[in-house]
Amino acid sequence: MMVCFKAVVKTYKKGEEITVGHDRVGVVQKGKASLLKTDLNGVRTIFEQLRPGGVFGDVLAFSGTDASFFIVCDEDCEILFIDYEHIVKRCEKACTHHSVVVQNLVKLMSEKTQALSEHLEILSRRTIREKLLAYFVTAATKNKNYYFTLPFSQTSLADYICVDRSAMVRELKKMSRDGIIEMDKRNVKLCAQYFKK
Repeated sequence: MMVCFKAVVKTYKKGEEITVGHDRVGVVQKGKASLLKTDLNGVRTIFEQLRPGGVFGDVLAFSGTDASFFIVCDEDCEILFIDYEHIVKRCEKACTHHSVVVQNLVKLMSEKTQALSEHLEILSRRTIREKLLAYFVTAATKNKNYYFTLPFSQTSLADYICVDRSAMVRELKKMSRDGIIEMDKRNVKLCAQYFKK
């Protein structure tokens, strides 16, 4: 498969920016990375957190947009790069690997679309409390338990839901006082009435 797709594996350190390049698809093999965008005022927004199996690239996600999208490693990462042309064109041998990889990439793109739809649903809420609650309900539902662990820091959570971190921390304290959540660092317990199995 590596020969058929002319795939290349590169490693990156935590905090390092991943250069995607045009007409390439990247697949996270190990580690975690975040797809970020910075606006004209320097405000950073996390669009997506990429875990092993996560797919990214200009040709898939943000072709034709400005260059303010970038990917930063949250941990040491190993990334598999495949040229886009090797995905869309069948190899001369018509190997089964090709069909399997294309099927898997289509599945991953479907999952990416669902994740972006969930993110949009959270961002569409008007208040910080509503955004946090929508995020927590989504996280609990995915975990199938009202106990779950945040996948990133409070700073990154504020970036993900597009709010000021200080205002978000104040709201988290109010939500704890009101009995909606219990928090211990990144561990969250959501009040059972909000949990949907």
